[in-house]
Amino acid sequence: MVACPSCGENIPEGMFCIRCGAPLGSERSDEGRPSHERSRFAAAPHEHLAVPRLISTLFPHLPRASLMGFRTALVIGAGVVAGLAALRLFPVALIAAALLVPVLVTIYLIDVDVYEDEPVWALSLTMGWGAVMGVAVGELAIAIAPATADVIRHGGSAYTVTGGVVVPLVGLGALLLGPLVLLRYHRFNDVLDGVTFGTVAAAAFAGAESITYSVHVLGAGLRPHGAVAPWIWRLLSLGVAMPILIMGSAATICAALWLRYRAPVRDREALGLLGHPAVASLAGGALVVGGAIGETFLPAGAWLGWLVAFDLVALVLLRRSIHIGLLEEAAEIPIGAEFTCPNCGESTARHTFCGRCGISLQALPKSRPPSPVPSPGAPREAGA
Repeated sequence: MVACPSCGENIPEGMFCIRCGAPLGSERSDEGRPSHERSRFAAAPHEHLAVPRLISTLFPHLPRASLMGFRTALVIGAGVVAGLAALRLFPVALIAAALLVPVLVTIYLIDVDVYEDEPVWALSLTMGWGAVMGVAVGELAIAIAPATADVIRHGGSAYTVTGGVVVPLVGLGALLLGPLVLLRYHRFNDVLDGVTFGTVAAAAFAGAESITYSVHVLGAGLRPHGAVAPWIWRLLSLGVAMPILIMGSAATICAALWLRYRAPVRDREALGLLGHPAVASLAGGALVVGGAIGETFLPAGAWLGWLVAFDLVALVLLRRSIHIGLLEEAAEIPIGAEFTCPNCGESTARHTFCGRCGISLQALPKSRPPSPVPSPGAPREAGA
């Protein structure tokens, strides 16, 4: 047994601390730093926490071997959207773009079975609520702002306030009401729960809102007028870049709420200012408005680049929230027997992090790495 330089607990020798995930030995680049301040991302220790990697951030429960599959699916999906637009099937391409991220999120939830031991109603509620709010806000946007086809062809600078500020803020506030219902349930007491609910609701919201636009655009015919290139850039913005921004913003706000009202007192300052719900809400709202308002005055290609810049910020904030959530789950858990890590295939003591590859075992599907098994006679933890 050795003492971890980060958390100070006695742990088995290895490459990483099984309690806090800090690197040991030759991997000790973060020696002496508190676990929540270390540079390695708890869900993917081979990645830096501050580097906005898309797939490992949006789908943190994926084993490393599955990351490439989801990355490929996203690229192929974006290619299909661009291909449909190139064939001038703009409404069909818009529907495909609207479904891309929500479908990937749904496949991810089924694949990893995040809440294997929990009722299905929790994620169904957040996803269903997000979809309903997406339709409602989409109808509101159509009523007070120009149709998507008109914005793509002619721009929308005259609708800066309504389309760039009012609709995005109303949408963000509406979709968050679903996850807030679950905040009152003590069984969902981890920051990672809040992040998951916020992400799922936002993905469903973004898809439903875009589909509402799509149905409206179908009224202009299967092949409405307009140049191909602006359509492709706008569709990628609406189908990929904007959903990512909404997901990151909503999850950041939910993380702050769960950290403030459900996390142990010792963890409540782990996110700094962004751990305060009011500050997180302002930051999330600013990101969504900042991204959306670019549509009203920028050309299609420039707006996509504009959104990507906001996406990078949202992803970094989201990674930080996930990192804290995973570390929060590593509270006092007895060290269990050796078992095979589902990520690296090496033998490690059963606890919170793999002692060989450093991945958070909570960041893997709950059906793959069983929960740590207390020694015979040890009291079972609440909620276990």
